[in-house]
Amino acid sequence: MSSRVSYDFIIAGMGCAGLSMAMHLINSKVKFEKILILDKDLKNINDRTWCFWTKEKNNWYKPIIFNKWDSFIFKSNDFEKKIKLSPYFYCMIKGIDFYSYCIDAIKKDNRFEIVTDSILNIKTENDLGILTCSNQTYQSNFIFNSALRTQQIKSNHVNYLQHFKGWFIEAPDYVFDLNHPVFMDFSVDQKNDCRFIYLIPQSKHTALIEYTGFSPNIIDDDEYNHELNNYIKNNLSIKDYRIIETEKGSIPMAESKFTNNFGKNVINVGTAGGSSKPSTGFTFYFIQKNCQDIIYQLEKNANKIIAPSRSKKYLFYDSVLLNVMNNKKTSSKKIFVDLFKKNLPINLLAFLNEETTFIKDLKIMNSVEKLVFIKSAFKILFKR
Repeated sequence: MSSRVSYDFIIAGMGCAGLSMAMHLINSKVKFEKILILDKDLKNINDRTWCFWTKEKNNWYKPIIFNKWDSFIFKSNDFEKKIKLSPYFYCMIKGIDFYSYCIDAIKKDNRFEIVTDSILNIKTENDLGILTCSNQTYQSNFIFNSALRTQQIKSNHVNYLQHFKGWFIEAPDYVFDLNHPVFMDFSVDQKNDCRFIYLIPQSKHTALIEYTGFSPNIIDDDEYNHELNNYIKNNLSIKDYRIIETEKGSIPMAESKFTNNFGKNVINVGTAGGSSKPSTGFTFYFIQKNCQDIIYQLEKNANKIIAPSRSKKYLFYDSVLLNVMNNKKTSSKKIFVDLFKKNLPINLLAFLNEETTFIKDLKIMNSVEKLVFIKSAFKILFKR
């Protein structure tokens, strides 16, 4: 194996976090000459969709927002509400649009080099980040890592997954409401679990229908397919449809923390860096916040980065919710119905985006079954 090749920065992984980090660097005032971005293959399929809400009107990903809405629908068996989101917008980005846009921008910037290779190891050595691949070893001031994850699993922690399978379908008739995506539909059988549907319209006769669960384990493919087909035929009354594309995945909703075992010159980003919100699995918005934090630090001092960390307050709230869901003293469906039924949308969306004051937090907490949540809160405090 040849000697190490040096760069200012290395980005390990070309998923959402790695490519977002690259785009933030391109649009920043950080001075650099050479950046390596590396993964085992280039992203060239539409393997996922990101939906999130934001108040920002100008951001680097604005050109690839497929659609955005100023309202969405929340549903359950006995409750339905069209929720006005102002000052937020609910946005959707297709995976293939994201990958293509980012990789095209990176290829046009001669400060970047793209390499496809398998990552074998990442570490810190002599104040440098060292990345070893099948064919070469590289070094840099900092490695931004989303490729390798280390998680410290504890037996007394609740570690769920947000798991999902979605179909992009085409119906022969104009059946979808373009103005109102369905953020959550809890009218499906909960199976003593937490199950719901996302419905994101693409046009009047095409939409993404996604079956989602919060639970310790994913379900098998046949069950996803059965539930999706059942919802489309019985809830939407669409008897004839065509599946255009499929997406499937899982996101950690973990009380146990992802840890950095790679040393101080490796900065974990994305899920590896704690960007997946433990209680909901929301990731895209928090990836952007963490990347912005890193850029801010680099613009002030290019020689030092403290990895972004989430507020202890919200980590505690997330642990409480995960424990309540796991204990099943109240249904997950009821929790979410209460949240959307009893709160002003602007307050709830800010709370889920971790942008609220403690006074507003208390108002949110007052809308759910207090005794169940208080018991879980004390249990977590005792556990810690």
